[in-house]
Amino acid sequence: VAMKKSSVQTITAIVVLATGVALTYIDYFSPPAGEIAASVLDYLRHTMFFAGSVLGVKNYVDYRISQKKEDY
Repeated sequence: VAMKKSSVQTITAIVVLATGVALTYIDYFSPPAGEIAASVLDYLRHTMFFAGSVLGVKNYVDYRISQKKEDY
């Protein structure tokens, strides 16, 4: 089954973001409890930036395309 490029981008962004949140959650409850390592926060920052970029660009492009279709 062929997937659309936008579907693959959305799924990838969600999976990457979920790994960042899961890693942060796991690190918070592992010894020493209540502390999150700087490297985990850095990874979470990168995952949030990636997901925001992918989803934001996708939504912007979809919006602009729908505007162009309305003009014609």
